[in-house]
Amino acid sequence: MQVSERLQHEFFYLDSLTPADFFPEENRFYLGIDESMPWKNEKEAVIQIVHEWQPYLKELTGLFKERKNKETKPLMVKGISLFIRLLFWSNNEPTDLKNLQEKLVLFEAKPVNIVERLQFLMQRPTLYHSFIQLSELMIEQEKIFYKYMVMKKRVNRT
Repeated sequence: MQVSERLQHEFFYLDSLTPADFFPEENRFYLGIDESMPWKNEKEAVIQIVHEWQPYLKELTGLFKERKNKETKPLMVKGISLFIRLLFWSNNEPTDLKNLQEKLVLFEAKPVNIVERLQFLMQRPTLYHSFIQLSELMIEQEKIFYKYMVMKKRVNRT
């Protein structure tokens, strides 16, 4: 399948996989194939992504426990893609990997030092510390999202 220019990122080319495999909704949207925008219904989207992360979390925990770090790369790349999608979707945006760092800085709902932390993950995806960082980022972003939703409701009431 063709990969949208906005999803081109070398990190997400893994074996026979392309960014279109990690971000299928966005790829179809950018190519004009599908107009559905799950990121516009951010609460359901966040729940879906967090739910989708759970089997990867469990499998990665087992692999790292058995010290099979080299086998973790495909799962870590998938986990990192889920986190990036969570970050974008919880900010009502489709994932856009073009100029990723500049986009992250503009988000309202995001973890502290997100650019540096994400860079670390993408540079060293098979380290145990990267797995811990990814797990923490998923939890943080979910909490930040719900806090952001509450604050948005309060602002809309006044």
